[in-house]
Amino acid sequence: RQPSSVPKGQTLTGINFLKDGKDPVALDDSEYPDWLWDLLDEKKQKQKTTKPNNRQYHRKKNREAIKAMNFMKDKKN
Repeated sequence: RQPSSVPKGQTLTGINFLKDGKDPVALDDSEYPDWLWDLLDEKKQKQKTTKPNNRQYHRKKNREAIKAMNFMKDKKN
């Protein structure tokens, strides 16, 4: 996994979305959960969408089927 681009202790400006909140401070890489680093890995994200028991996979396949059906309906006219 890649190390974080922000050093520990640096204020992350612009991330706060609360009206009275403060900008968060970056933590050490080891203090973040492992799944967070998987979000940056394109290969792992692609594997996630190709698993048949995954909701994203089924939604993607359904969307592709609808597009194909609509394409064929358009060709009949």
